[in-house]
Amino acid sequence: MHYAIVFVLLLSFVFGLGLLARRLVIPYPILFVLGGLLIGFVPDLPTLKLNPDFVFFIFLPPLLYIQAFYTSWRDFRRELRPITLLAIGLVFVTTITVAFVAHWMIPNFPLSAGFVLGAIISPPDAIAASAIAHRLGLPRRVVTIIEGESLVNDSTSLVLFSVALAAVMKPQGRLVGDVWLPGEFFYVTVGGIAVGLAVGWLVHRVRRFIMGDGSEIVLTVSLLTPFASYLAGEVTHVSSVLAVVATGLYLGWESPGLLVPTVRLQAQAVWNIIVYLLNGFIFVLIGLQLPGILAGMQEPWWSHPCLYAVAINLVCILVRIGWVYPGAYLPRLIKSIRRSEPRPDPRQVFIISWCGMRGVVSLAAALALNGYPDFPRSHLVQFIAFSVILTTLVFQGLTLPLIIRRLGVGDDGSAAREELEARTRMSEAVLEKIAEDRRGEKYPTLALDKVEQIYRERALSFRDDLADQLGWSDRRHHQVSMRRLHHAMISTQRHILVALRRDGLIGDDVLHKIEHELDLEEVRFKAGA
Repeated sequence: MHYAIVFVLLLSFVFGLGLLARRLVIPYPILFVLGGLLIGFVPDLPTLKLNPDFVFFIFLPPLLYIQAFYTSWRDFRRELRPITLLAIGLVFVTTITVAFVAHWMIPNFPLSAGFVLGAIISPPDAIAASAIAHRLGLPRRVVTIIEGESLVNDSTSLVLFSVALAAVMKPQGRLVGDVWLPGEFFYVTVGGIAVGLAVGWLVHRVRRFIMGDGSEIVLTVSLLTPFASYLAGEVTHVSSVLAVVATGLYLGWESPGLLVPTVRLQAQAVWNIIVYLLNGFIFVLIGLQLPGILAGMQEPWWSHPCLYAVAINLVCILVRIGWVYPGAYLPRLIKSIRRSEPRPDPRQVFIISWCGMRGVVSLAAALALNGYPDFPRSHLVQFIAFSVILTTLVFQGLTLPLIIRRLGVGDDGSAAREELEARTRMSEAVLEKIAEDRRGEKYPTLALDKVEQIYRERALSFRDDLADQLGWSDRRHHQVSMRRLHHAMISTQRHILVALRRDGLIGDDVLHKIEHELDLEEVRFKAGA
């Protein structure tokens, strides 16, 4: 019964805070964390302790997988150099800097424990970065770098975390002398990618085999995939995170054209609700952890621990800024890079340097210290890690929109231009196909005339968009009027359909079948069909 109450409470929190975030126009991860933080101090509520293994297996795989699935491989590959500098180089630099600062500042705090702390708080969060970046309408290159970094950096930090933890807990883990860090990192990284690609290849073959067996079977395989990839990484002792990311990228590249439209629509709807609920649960749970962390502190948090947390937060923010700028401009000293790439916009460089929001992986790694009772000052490490999550997510997340508006940075329009080009070429191809069918007398002339009229109007509207994107041409006005008219006709059909069911003239099975067809038709016209 306790778990049922906890589940209902979490759903209620996600509903209420999600509604409030929408009304206040605030990225929901920020409000979820703040809401969970406030709710955690409400007396007599059930204690909601977060199990790190539960986070790593239940929350992380599906969220990473679906983000990787919708990541453009073309853009990811194009920005691989800055992504690597951030996901690997910056994680190493942040871990080392935090380790030495913490060792120097905190009395009797071993350097090895400092490396554990640095590895915990070094990776920005994929979920928070994606949620905030997409909402703000940033240029495509900025979004690609931020999301690409957050997809890859978790594996880097977790390798460093395991090595540093082994150095601290010699009786319970491997001796640090037994670990060759470059070899360890190479094995888990390359191995994780290889395992992920192998799982992706296998799943793709399975989906080709079962794609005619109904949407339920296909959706089950889709939901199973991230967990299978994560487990495959665990079994082979490679990076499970990279395995999931590689699987998502591979299937995202191979999937178009494989699924039938109805299954694809259902899959998108199912994944949308799963991602929203998992995001809501995990960020609310992050906020709920603070009371338990404070209760385990051996000294008042508002004295020295608070000063330590402020200093480590400043280190994390400043190290990122100090790394991003040289990483953006120093490679341009190489002539081939200078010729092939445009000079980075300083405004965009600063935005990337400010997008260091921590989240799920940092908290789960910090809570994993509960399994090591001999770890020195574990609750202090957890307190500092939580403060970094809270500061970067809330402070940087809330100030980011203000900075973007102040700098005048917005969507560069590249995606809209590519969409317009794709739609134009598709319409032209259809018109060529119609002309070919006319010569072959394959279809009735009346049907060809009707279809040709639709696609000619569509092609003309795209040309008007190119010539006059800020105004309304006659053809564009005609196109919008047609869409509104179609919407009105669909609404009329819905009204009649519901009335027929209410009067007992049709059953619910007929209602839902025709309603689904009307839904698809309405979505098609809203999308500009």
